[in-house]
This record gives sequence, structure tokens and C-alpha cells, in this order.
Amino acid sequence: MVYSPQMANPLHDKAETREVSGWVAFALYLLLLLGLSVHIYRTPLYDMDSVQYLGNAVLMEETDPVRVHEKVYSDLRHTLPKAAMERITGDAPGEPEDQSQSRHIRAVDPYRFAEFLPLFAIRPLYNQAIYLVSKTGIGLYRSANVISAVSYLSIGVLLFVWIGANVAPAFRFLISFLTMLTPPLVELGRHTTSDPMASLVALLGLYLVFGKGEYENRENNGKKGWRLTAGLTLLLASIYFRTDFVALVAPVLLVLWRQRKISFWQAGVLGGVAVASVLAINHFAGDYGIKMLYFRNFVGVPVAPGEIAPQFTGHDYIAAFIAGVRLTLDSFFLPFALLGAIGLGSRSGRILFGITLAYVALHFVILPNWQERWVAVFYIAAAVSAATLAQQPRMESAA
Repeated sequence: MVYSPQMANPLHDKAETREVSGWVAFALYLLLLLGLSVHIYRTPLYDMDSVQYLGNAVLMEETDPVRVHEKVYSDLRHTLPKAAMERITGDAPGEPEDQSQSRHIRAVDPYRFAEFLPLFAIRPLYNQAIYLVSKTGIGLYRSANVISAVSYLSIGVLLFVWIGANVAPAFRFLISFLTMLTPPLVELGRHTTSDPMASLVALLGLYLVFGKGEYENRENNGKKGWRLTAGLTLLLASIYFRTDFVALVAPVLLVLWRQRKISFWQAGVLGGVAVASVLAINHFAGDYGIKMLYFRNFVGVPVAPGEIAPQFTGHDYIAAFIAGVRLTLDSFFLPFALLGAIGLGSRSGRILFGITLAYVALHFVILPNWQERWVAVFYIAAAVSAATLAQQPRMESAA
């Protein structure tokens, strides 16, 4: 028998056992996540917003409002169950009167429907994604449904990877799966809107910029330049999936400048590109402006958004802000904030938690409404931040 030093090395055996356990944990996690993603695909929330996204996808090859309307509602009639279709067309009982009236008119009048398209043209890359997936022949609504379910699955895989191999496999499995199982993240996947895909792109950007712990970064200092470039590119690209991610880019650039990873002028140029992107998207989409955004969120659903001059005063903003705070307190924000606060003991956890918390605050100041799907980035970051505390001791001992 030939002697090998590894045979008498318990540390090697422990590392090998840990690696096998990690792969087993990932395989089990992926299997469960796949099952959950299939369930999410089969039980979408049938968002009204998705109807306008589908219209913008059709606009990629059809400019006649009548034909666009016909293609969208024909697809919906062949895809949606009766109860969901009645809600989409404003025929369901018990719905708010202004909402039902607006939905009904959009369902029967192609030109009224067309007036809503600029409100959702401000997600150009998401609309393009629906168009491209629909070219496979699965249909318009199913394309949005697939994009959301795949984005949810991808976010779950990213979360598991982000937490890192330095965490015990069982803990890594539990925090990843329990996070993805929470209602706000399950509902994120069920929304057939831009939010799941936009959140995935933004999270990928954050992972590439901040995903390595400070000790790993120290060891791979010469290899992290491409990650910073790719991460910032994805964060800027996320604006083209959802323009409000400009509020995420701002604290990211501030932190990178403070860390001396980018210079002041680089931060300024990138910030300018982010703001210019929002302005360009809104301009070329034909968006009706921020007053219309506030009107739709806090006043009511218009019948003809292109034909009204919405009114929204400072007093209305204060009332909306107070109501939004109440919604926030009734949401999952506080539990996730407490979860993320666990990671304040580690430097990487503080940075990630602080950036995404700043994003939530900026987003709320700009639009004092609360939708869980808008802050999914914060919820994922909170889970990662909490896990960094479990990573830190192992990293320190390895450094």
C-alpha cells in the first residue's frame, strides 16, 4: 500500500466532505426551487399592467393600433381563464368603478388602449424580451409568464451562490430556500410584469460589484476589475428594464467612490449616464410625466391618460406619503430589515444592506407608494447580508 499524506490529513477529509455536502445541498435546493418555479408559472397573478407590456411588445413589428389591440386581446382570450379575463376586461363584479370602467374601455376601444402604451413603453428591454420570447410560438402572455418564472428561478440560484461556500451547507440551504419561499418573493415570480426580470439584472450587477467578501477581494485584487465593469454595466442596463433603478445606481456609485474603486469624475459620468438614460427613455416612450404617475398611483385609473391634465399638489403628496408609510409598516419590510441588520457585524454585510436600504428610501421619497415587488432587491440583499456574519469567521481563519 502506497502512503499518501492526504490519508492522514483530517483537514483534507473534512474539506472534501464539506464540498460533497455543498453539492448535495445545492442539488436538493435546485430541485425544490424548480418545483416552486413550475408552481409559480402555473399560478400567475394576471396583472393588468402586463396587458400594456404585451401591447408594447407587439409594437416591435406592428404600428396599427387596431392590429395591436386585436393581437393582444386575442392572445389573452386564448390564454387566460374566464375569471381572470373578466377582471382584465373590467367585467368582474366588486372591482373599483374607475378601474372597471378604464379596463372595459381599453378592452373595446383600440385607440383608448393605445393611449396607455406610453406609460409602459418606459421598460424598453423588458418589452423587447417579451417580443423575442414570443417568437418561439408560445404566445404573448405565456412569454411574460415564462420570463417571470425563469427570473425567479435565476434569482434563487444567484442567492445560493452569493451566500457562498464558506457557509455551512445546511445553513446555506435553509436561508436560501426560506427566503425564496417568503410571500413577497413568491409573488414577485407570479407577477407578469417587468419586476422579476429587472430585479434579476440589478441583483446580478450588485453581485458582480459587491459579491466577493473583503478577504476574497484582497486575495484576488488583480482579477476584480472585470467584475466591477460588468457589474456597473448591468446596473446601468437595469434602468432599461425599470427606470426607478436609477435610485439604486446612485448609492452604488457613492459607495464605490468612497471606497476609491472609482474616481469622482467616473462616478459623475456614470451618474450622468444613469439620469440621461431615464430622461431619454421617458422622452422616446412618450411618457406623460410624473404628475400622471402620481395620479395613477394615488388618485385613480384614468380612462384616457393622453387627454387629461392630472392635478397633484404638495398636500396630496404628504397624504400619499403618510398612507405609504402605513403600507410599509404592514408589509414584509420590517422583518427583512431586521434580518439584514444581523449582517451589520460584517463589513460586506453593512455595505450591501446600506446600499439597498438607501435605494428603498430614495424610491419611496420619489414615489411614496409601497409594492413588495418594487423592493425585492432589498429583500434578497437582506438575506445575503445576514449570511455574511456566518461567512466572516471562516474567511478570517483562511486569510
